[in-house]
Amino acid sequence: MNVTSAQKALIKIRNVVANPKAAEFARNTVCAISVETTLKAAGRPAFIYYDKHANKQSKKYAATKEFLYQSFCLGLYLSLINKFKKVTYGIVSKKLAQNNPENKRKLDLYDNFQAKISQAKDKTAKNKLEAQLSHLLHTNKDYHFGKGVREFSSIVATVFILALCAPISSQIILHPVMDLIFKDKKHKDNISDKKD
Repeated sequence: MNVTSAQKALIKIRNVVANPKAAEFARNTVCAISVETTLKAAGRPAFIYYDKHANKQSKKYAATKEFLYQSFCLGLYLSLINKFKKVTYGIVSKKLAQNNPENKRKLDLYDNFQAKISQAKDKTAKNKLEAQLSHLLHTNKDYHFGKGVREFSSIVATVFILALCAPISSQIILHPVMDLIFKDKKHKDNISDKKD
């Protein structure tokens, strides 16, 4: 049986999508937000720039500002998420453990396994432990609680960074940067207006 090039491509795509690491990547809040913000940084400026009904100078300004804003959000997010997620996880898990000893047991179970993964001596051992944890998450409900609390902490930290920190910080940083980028062009436009 002959396999066409299209079938080969589909087989490669299927292998990537069916890979357990790809599924874990897709379920991870931090990875999902990073990919989404990267796509926004590329897509939004492109759509703005190729709008045929807008003024050329306005398109350049809006596309540049959107690209800088999304890139800034991505950089801010990636630099702060692990710290904020860790703090949020500590607060939430401590509160849940105080309220119920069963919650504490489940969180300790999950945290101890995560500690084993982070202390693995080499990549092979780490991959083996990660595969074991992935299996436990599907078969043992005690591990679901810790994973759920960790993902909840990621979501809370994500909302805090992208909905509160990013807009405030970008107002302080992006306006001066945009002024630097477009200052000379505004100045040239004013001179050409005066000549006319």
